[in-house]
Parts: sequence; structure tokens; C-alpha cells
Amino acid sequence: MSILGPVKPYLTYAAQMRNSVPIMAYHCKLYAVQIGLDLCKKNPGDQANQAKSYLISELDDLTAMKNAMGEINKEDMIVALENFILSVFAAADNDERKCETVGKAQAVAFKRAADFITVMTLFPPLSEEWQERRKFSLYKAGMIMKCLKAGEVPPRGNPFEPEKPEEIPAQPTM
Repeated sequence: MSILGPVKPYLTYAAQMRNSVPIMAYHCKLYAVQIGLDLCKKNPGDQANQAKSYLISELDDLTAMKNAMGEINKEDMIVALENFILSVFAAADNDERKCETVGKAQAVAFKRAADFITVMTLFPPLSEEWQERRKFSLYKAGMIMKCLKAGEVPPRGNPFEPEKPEEIPAQPTM
């Protein structure tokens, strides 16, 4: 496995969203470069040097992406990212609850939502609410894949949500 294996999904997301959601694409690439450079420091050697050269070459592209977005203040940027990530999370959750059969596509959607939430760590601290959403997304992605591999039907919905007691209609008294 390449040193950059852990950040490859973020580079892929950046390429996929470059034109459609440039602010998210930029931050996915920024996250990948920062984490990738840290991985290179922790794992010195020829492979790390090659990876570092690649990541350094991506800095020019990051600058171009940032310039293309224009001036945007940090607070507005965070709000835009949070709104986008929340929409991805909600879409994954709704699809999993309403689809005919839960499959790999739903697991991938939850993993993607978790990855996007991870990008928010560029702006620490990550709120408890976002940490819970990330934990839930990773759990759902893992549970769905585990069930599919075992030939079982994955459970739907939030397993951590307390069950609502059924309301029994009041009996009229005479």
C-alpha cells in the first residue's frame, strides 16, 4: 500500500467535485496534502520522497483552486462546508431508510459522509454533534458491509436511537 493510501479518497473527491462543489473539492485536496505530508514525515524513505514530491506539486493546484473561489471569509466558508456535508449526510441517511434494499451504495454514501466530516477537522475543534455524525456514518458503513459479506440483511435506521413506545389509544369510559 502506498504511503498516500489513507488520503487517496480525498484526492478522488477533490477531482470529482472540482467543478460542481469547488469549496468542498479545495478542502478535500487541502486535507489530503496536509495529512499526506504528515504521513511522509512519519515514514521516511524513497516512497515518502516520491509522495512528498507529488504533494508539493499539488500546492500550485490548491492555490489555483483557492483563487478561483474568490474572496470568502472563514466563517462563511465553514458554513458552506457544513451545509454541504449535512446535505450529504442527510441524503445517505434518508436513502438507507427508504431504499428498497440496503446495499453497497448506501455503505459508500455513509463512508463518504464520514470522510467529508473528517475534512472539517481542518477547522478545530470538531463539535460533539459532528463527531457523533461521523461515528454514526462510519458505524453504518461498516455494519452494512459486514452484513452484506455475511449474507444478512443490514438493519435500517439509527440503532442508537431509543425506540419510541407505541401509543395505545385511550379507551372511552362510560
